[in-house]
Amino acid sequence: MKLPPLSFDFIKSTDLSPYLTKGVDAGNGVTLMIGDVYTYLLLGSGPLLVIAAFVLVKVMYGRVKFFALEFGNGGVFGSLKVIGPSIVLGVVLFLLGVGAAWLGWQGMGYSVTLSAQGLHEVTRSASVRYDWSHATSAAERIKSTEFWVAFTKDGRKCRVDFQQRFIGEKLQDKAIAIAEQALAYSKVPRIKQNGSAISAP
Repeated sequence: MKLPPLSFDFIKSTDLSPYLTKGVDAGNGVTLMIGDVYTYLLLGSGPLLVIAAFVLVKVMYGRVKFFALEFGNGGVFGSLKVIGPSIVLGVVLFLLGVGAAWLGWQGMGYSVTLSAQGLHEVTRSASVRYDWSHATSAAERIKSTEFWVAFTKDGRKCRVDFQQRFIGEKLQDKAIAIAEQALAYSKVPRIKQNGSAISAP
């Protein structure tokens, strides 16, 4: 029996739209990626946390070694008993470091491209294409310095948020033209800023 491949596609149910602050002209569309600030911060902090974990355990072991001997807790087990809390903290730091580095690596491989055909979402483990028929909601105003569109397909959700202050006026205008033309005659609900839905135009 063939087992399904092991997958940690947390992006499937995670809204990454607030972090899509890097824009690129994709020819027939506009591509958004997770900003370098977020990815490099995670990739940089990951190894530092791992190093800190090992340094903490090593330093604390050296400091409690003599303390353990003084109180009659000599030997490996005595030292481990005294250094136990530091080991636990070191393990936590190690796991946080590995998790941060993994998230940064995942973030560097994530992108979404909006085009006349719909939305193309790319992750480290999947490539999903949403047609405009998969659009489930959109911002009330498309002609603005910021707008968003949400898609759903086979239980997977993807929300893209285009913000002019991050991607620039040229890319924003291009994204507006694509979304405006695609949604012009659709029945996709338009959502007001306060969260209430209005009739599609």
